[in-house]
Amino acid sequence: MQIKTYRGESYSSLIRQIKKELGSDAVILSSDCINTKGKKSYEVVAALEHGPDAPAGNKPEHDIMARGDSSGSDSEWRMEWETFKNSFYKIIKNNVPGPNITKRQRQILEYLEKQGVYPEVIMDLWSALAENIHQPTLKILGDLVPTSSWDKFISKGRMHGIIGPSGAGKTTTVLRLALEARRKNPHWKICLVNTDMLHAGGRLYLKHYASLSGLHYTEITDASDWQEIKTEKDKFDLILVDTPGFGQDEAPVSKQVVDLLGMQCHMILSPVYGSTQIDHYLQVSRQIPLSSIIWTKVDEACSYGALVNASWKSKLPVSYWSFGKSLKESSSSATQENLWMLIFKKKIPGSNGAEKDR
Repeated sequence: MQIKTYRGESYSSLIRQIKKELGSDAVILSSDCINTKGKKSYEVVAALEHGPDAPAGNKPEHDIMARGDSSGSDSEWRMEWETFKNSFYKIIKNNVPGPNITKRQRQILEYLEKQGVYPEVIMDLWSALAENIHQPTLKILGDLVPTSSWDKFISKGRMHGIIGPSGAGKTTTVLRLALEARRKNPHWKICLVNTDMLHAGGRLYLKHYASLSGLHYTEITDASDWQEIKTEKDKFDLILVDTPGFGQDEAPVSKQVVDLLGMQCHMILSPVYGSTQIDHYLQVSRQIPLSSIIWTKVDEACSYGALVNASWKSKLPVSYWSFGKSLKESSSSATQENLWMLIFKKKIPGSNGAEKDR
């Protein structure tokens, strides 16, 4: 473990320096406010489980496993690290005076903590709120968890891959997005591409609804079919690609295919997953460039801290929601308003922009 002490006149500047040098995985071990002859300064001790420039051959066991090796000790190490991190956070929170924030802002942080937001995210927010005391709180929260309308992504490119774990709702989301695009643009030619040939149920479901809705449908059976998609790409206004679920440590589509087609990839997650599982999916997805996160089954979750954690960790905007089992009126583009209404008020975003009680 790498441990380093930082000293300076501004607590928030020290936090920024720590993040820059050690990265977002660093944990604050202690912080102290020092008064010397009336002059205030801060001292912060931060730690990282391994140095950022560690040689490849000396990387710790958990990094090696993240590249594909499997061992039960990885999950044990993560549990120990989470316990260690949370324990130090409690010590800091209860015993060390942090940057000044308003009572209302402190209540917001306490609520987010109860929702399962990571301690390091709370500390990050705490510093940002103190540093930007005159800015609206929701503006600062929005910088941490950005949103971007799904329509904006469609305007940037016509081909979109939907990736994520099995059972997260990829196939249903592809259909919802296609039907919504058809409703808004009746003249559009829309193509659905199925790359998962191992699950007959999802394949037949997608093919059936494509036929009913007048959508073009095609399948990828081998690598050469991608070249055909590239050739036919300009014939369609929108192409949506349904992919297989994640393997243990393997993304469902290669970066070479993404680059070949100029495809934007969007990660599907559900807040009902545990934080460790979501972190794993985000780690695996680093093999390919991602454009946004789509959250499914938001009506099934009892807390929404995972939304904050995932965007903080991945730096990706939220673009779309889905809720309920119907293909119609059960999804909508993400906005800052419906994001925070969901997190703070448990209001499910409606397809018409309104919110619905859980």
